[in-house]
Amino acid sequence: MNIYMMRHGLTDWNSAHRMQGRSDIPLNETGLAQARAAAEGMRDLPLDYIAASPLTRTQQTAETVAACFGLPVHQEECLIEMGFGDLEGLVVTEHPLCKTIFTDPCGYTPLGDGESYPELLRRARIIVDQLIRPLEAQHHQNVLLVSHGAVIRAVVAALTELPLAELWRNPPQKNCSVTVLDCTDGVVTLVEEGRIYGR
Repeated sequence: MNIYMMRHGLTDWNSAHRMQGRSDIPLNETGLAQARAAAEGMRDLPLDYIAASPLTRTQQTAETVAACFGLPVHQEECLIEMGFGDLEGLVVTEHPLCKTIFTDPCGYTPLGDGESYPELLRRARIIVDQLIRPLEAQHHQNVLLVSHGAVIRAVVAALTELPLAELWRNPPQKNCSVTVLDCTDGVVTLVEEGRIYGR
């Protein structure tokens, strides 16, 4: 089974370098255009299942692709972005912890009800064990999962046994870029990061 993990399209908070997390910010016009381009670029893929995080920006991205295939979008809570608690809405330069999230994951302690990295990595394993593997067992062949930057990086880290300190060793995925995974007989592996469709 091929799994295409797509990051959502651009939002105004992405453009302003604000900590977005679970704040429900919609796509802006550029993000909508990115989603349309991705949908056109994926048109020849035989997608047979689409799921997305419950946040508006991922739902909009997924629905744009789904319209090309006549498929519904299934909402999956486990795909929601890492929660940044009291840091959400801040420009990354407004609090030192905002930088720590990306430069020193091992030293990051969330403020308020934010999600810790160990919690995020546990959720990444849930995505693999309780979402991806069961979809293969249901005989799906080509699955699109629309999620968020930190979640996708965490899934890659879980699959490749990447140390937490190196979770952000690669730049964050571009908006609407795709991380490709393979699931064969329950074994999930990384195929490619940062694939762009339609641009």
